Amino acid sequence: MDQKLKSVGSLKPSYLVAALILIVTSISTAQASLITYNVTGIFYEPQTQPLDTTFNGQFDWDGTTVSNLHGTMNSSMYATDNENPINGLSYPLMNLDYQLAQSVDGNIVTATVFKENTIDVFTGGGYETTVYDAYRYGVFDGLSANDNAYFTLVFDKTTMEGVVDGIVYADCTPGGMMGPTCMTGHNIYPYGTMAAYPSSLTISAVPVPAAVWLFGSALLGMIGVSRKRTLSV
Repeated sequence: MDQKLKSVGSLKPSYLVAALILIVTSISTAQASLITYNVTGIFYEPQTQPLDTTFNGQFDWDGTTVSNLHGTMNSSMYATDNENPINGLSYPLMNLDYQLAQSVDGNIVTATVFKENTIDVFTGGGYETTVYDAYRYGVFDGLSANDNAYFTLVFDKTTMEGVVDGIVYADCTPGGMMGPTCMTGHNIYPYGTMAAYPSSLTISAVPVPAAVWLFGSALLGMIGVSRKRTLSV
């Protein structure tokens, strides 16, 4: 009977080791297939200094597709106040939660996230800005202006480095203070309606939660305790 108990006890560490390997492998596989990144894009605003237009957000990348791109962007003509905004003096951040466009050209990945659940931003429909002033969608076609806004993210998928000159923004919300004209910024002279141009784009992977590694350490500790008990029987 004692011999049987010893045999059973001696198997426990191997089971725990196998479980740990399986967990670590699963985590590594998940990380390799889907990684979350933080992103910050800034446009220099010569007309509203010291205020710039800034997008802060996150996205998931599986090596092929961008998903869950979302974040916040400010209306640079006013100070930001999320708690007690005062019309004409301050406005809350815009929540951009609708990732509705994406493309891959060689190694360059482009994805766009919108404030409203539509890609219609400018008069005539669509969202691609040009060197010309862009008017809010709905202003001149009998529809109510949809007050949309968007941010376009661009990066190299081989290095995960941002392509600064590729980012674009448009703010057609009331906080833009441009009447029917949207605030826009991009790298094509004269840099949109605000003469705002891309300043920086930072992309960084979100670290693996510490709890995952703590769990692994705890499991290794359990293996050590189990082995000591087995040897002492």
